[in-house]
Amino acid sequence: MGTYVECHKDEKGYKNTGAKEQCLLKPTVRYAVSPNKHEFESIESIKTLADWKTAVKNKNIYPLYDAESLANANTEAAFWEGVRSRIKNVDEKKIVTFQSIVSLCSYEALKRFDNKEVTIFEFTTDPGIKAVMGADGKVKGQTVTLNIGRLIDSTSELPQNATITVNYKDYNEREDNGMDLRTDWSDIELNGIFDVTLVQTSASATEIKFKAYAGCAGGSEQINAIEDAQIEVRDAAGALVTTSFVTADDQGVYTLTGTGFATGYTVQTVGVVTIDDENYETPQPLKIKLL
Repeated sequence: MGTYVECHKDEKGYKNTGAKEQCLLKPTVRYAVSPNKHEFESIESIKTLADWKTAVKNKNIYPLYDAESLANANTEAAFWEGVRSRIKNVDEKKIVTFQSIVSLCSYEALKRFDNKEVTIFEFTTDPGIKAVMGADGKVKGQTVTLNIGRLIDSTSELPQNATITVNYKDYNEREDNGMDLRTDWSDIELNGIFDVTLVQTSASATEIKFKAYAGCAGGSEQINAIEDAQIEVRDAAGALVTTSFVTADDQGVYTLTGTGFATGYTVQTVGVVTIDDENYETPQPLKIKLL
């Protein structure tokens, strides 16, 4: 038996090398970002699609767009070499780049993460998830800084796109505490929050009629399943107004009835609402104008 001596406190003992099979995940095809460094309570939780959808609704996690042309851009450490010594003067860096095909509104959402330190989870085609285990047993993403490149116009060879650079904070985070998880669901089943735009069709002192459309990245699809508890009306001073709600008719027109409605009143969703298993939110309230 050989001697094992710890020279530094972070050094660890050797691990057994027996392996009949190398269990590998396939390439990453999508990232999910957590600005507040969200953690899942357990392995079971991170493998549960409903927990992911809850984290998205609570704005703890933002799924990004498909990662095209994924490439490693790692840099190696640099050393100063002396007669008797070798000193590292530049650390190695783990860097990944990819392109996403994005519209103007999706690019605007991406830019909010530029140069921000966040944690990321990686989805693979298996389907699988790359994550890391925290010291307390919770499951989190790797710590990174994102750089969002300029929006590049469409050409005959490539649709409108942006290049995203992922700068990992610590090589060892995944190497020492990585988790490769396999799920029975795909990231295709997980969307971010959709903008919903409310459009006035008519308004009087006693009745407001409007339609609802999924925003720019939602394909302008009409939303016809909003419920009473998901909509609120406020007066010009921001106070809640009591109304009666009528669900959408066959033309997708919703009706709100009450008294004393006036120009400057607003209609909006009550925060993020779930409709047909997707999350929606009005980025800007509908401002009422009496006709």
